Amino acid sequence: MLDFLQIDPVAFTIPIAGGIAVYWYGIIVTFGIVIGAWWASREIERRGGDPDTFLNGFIIVVIAGYVFARLWYVLQEVIAGRGAQYDTFLEIINLRAGGANILGGFIGAALVGLWFIRRNKLDFWMYADVVGPALMIAQGIGRWGNFINQELYGQPTTLPWGILIDGPSRIFPYSDLTTYPLDTRFHPTFLYDSIWLLLGFFVLVYLNRRFRETWPYGTLFGIFLIWWGGGRFVIEFFRPDQPTFGNSIITYSMVLALFIAAAGIWVLLSRNGKLPQSSRTRRRQQRRVRKPKPRRTTGTNE
Repeated sequence: MLDFLQIDPVAFTIPIAGGIAVYWYGIIVTFGIVIGAWWASREIERRGGDPDTFLNGFIIVVIAGYVFARLWYVLQEVIAGRGAQYDTFLEIINLRAGGANILGGFIGAALVGLWFIRRNKLDFWMYADVVGPALMIAQGIGRWGNFINQELYGQPTTLPWGILIDGPSRIFPYSDLTTYPLDTRFHPTFLYDSIWLLLGFFVLVYLNRRFRETWPYGTLFGIFLIWWGGGRFVIEFFRPDQPTFGNSIITYSMVLALFIAAAGIWVLLSRNGKLPQSSRTRRRQQRRVRKPKPRRTTGTNE
């Protein structure tokens, strides 16, 4: 189905210092980030926030996200016993060498974003509602960079939408061209992920437009976490490149995705007052709503 899209990963070369290659992957990912930032800044303005403050934080969060995405990827490889090549600091942080995990990047970006929001005394949940859809469309577009790089593919398949993968781009055991010849097709996992993310973006945008004025802040973010984490959990079954727990089919990213989805359920219920309250919380709320004692009236003796 996608055989006609055979694109050189290098978009162009800058003729300095012996030639600096600029990859389509970087261009596509950057384009996705720009689209996400554009939508988010407009939504922040609709909610009465300052787009400039948001974009300042957005830049910091994106950089932090990529750093944490790389660190989490390297950590997974080391835990799985595949981290021998990361013997220097430069190899660990070398994003151009390939390898980043968006789930780890999200957690790191969320921590940095929380710091930025508290530092600037902003409403965390309002900004979280906006960041969710922005991340979805950015990642949904960016997945096509994985396609050009011939990465993020699944197991062999006979389905008509299977994609061809060149020998040098294959992971073990599919690099054995005797068992898996060059005409072997693989699940386009990047496509599954991209469709799920873009669909999620449009669903969240619709819900945001309809319920922006009625839903408590944080509701949309909770739905985003459920959609994003739940989808990634399922897609992990089509990710043979991911490190697993021993010889099981359970990957580290699968567990993290499930945790994110569960956190989304908690956020959704919590922000809408649907969680059971502890006795301590009930006592605290009762003290808050307790009526003040009436003032004594002072009269004059006649």
